Amino acid sequence: MDPKIIELKNNSLKGSMLVVGFPTHGLVGSVAVSYLRHSLDMSPVAYMVSEEFPPTVVMEGGVVSPPVRFYASRTVCGVNKKCNQLVAALSDIQPAPGLLNAIGKSLLDFAEKKGIDLVVALEGQPVEEGDGDGEVRVVAMANKAAAPLLDTYRFERADGLVTGFAGALLLSSVDRSTPVLCLVSQAHRGHPDARAAAKILEVINPMVPMLVFDTKPLRRKAAEIETELRKNMVQQAESMKTLREEPRAGEMYR
Repeated sequence: MDPKIIELKNNSLKGSMLVVGFPTHGLVGSVAVSYLRHSLDMSPVAYMVSEEFPPTVVMEGGVVSPPVRFYASRTVCGVNKKCNQLVAALSDIQPAPGLLNAIGKSLLDFAEKKGIDLVVALEGQPVEEGDGDGEVRVVAMANKAAAPLLDTYRFERADGLVTGFAGALLLSSVDRSTPVLCLVSQAHRGHPDARAAAKILEVINPMVPMLVFDTKPLRRKAAEIETELRKNMVQQAESMKTLREEPRAGEMYR
């Protein structure tokens, strides 16, 4: 099956909460989940592969890592603080639209297989320049299994059509018993938005009570992460353009 998730070791994730961040508008999900990963010193537990992924890897301290990775940390989280483990799925690539449905299905198959109690996806919704200068708005949407959480956490409910990664994940969740929740923050259309990522983490904070928020350090850290992610996305685009124009030996970007 493509894509597929490969576990580094057979970790028990039963009863955990999975937070998912893919680079969509404003890189909100990627920035937010990167912040969780670094703040909680999470350890790698799995990664996702696909024949359709661009030929891209991530290097940290000279060590190669796949572009879609899973981390875990012993952290009190979830509904009524019942779980003691937080799992994070982080992507440094933008998968092709035609692959999103398969990715959503693969993520939820993995969640069911591992006994994960709740899946939370973090997304960005584009706003035009100048429209996002006030308070950032975050809305929520859920499958039937997660619908009670909308009232439990007093999330603002979303209306309308949902597309992209969030749409693919929710589409795959329609008939599943695993609760799936998606939080969507307003974000700038054309560049990474640290403020939107900070806001969506503040909204999710009640579900991860051990993560202590201090707005200024959080926004500074988010700005550092977004700079790195923006560089990675530019490098990915340049690499794919080069491959389309003329096949050549692999390139490394600094």
